[in-house]
Amino acid sequence: MRNEEGKQMTEFTFYLSDADTERLFAIKELQGLDDLTGNEFARKLLEEELYRLEAMNKKIKQEPAEE
Repeated sequence: MRNEEGKQMTEFTFYLSDADTERLFAIKELQGLDDLTGNEFARKLLEEELYRLEAMNKKIKQEPAEE
């Protein structure tokens, strides 16, 4: 599958608990992203978290080790 820019995408299939699903839709509503489906919003959250974690890991690797 490819995204809008023509980049290759990987499909992930997983299940969320009812509580996590409610949390997902509550956050979606709070952010005013009613134009996105639940799946689109979940993908957006996961992508943002992956970028955040990657940046945090790079920062940790660049910091000098404490002695």
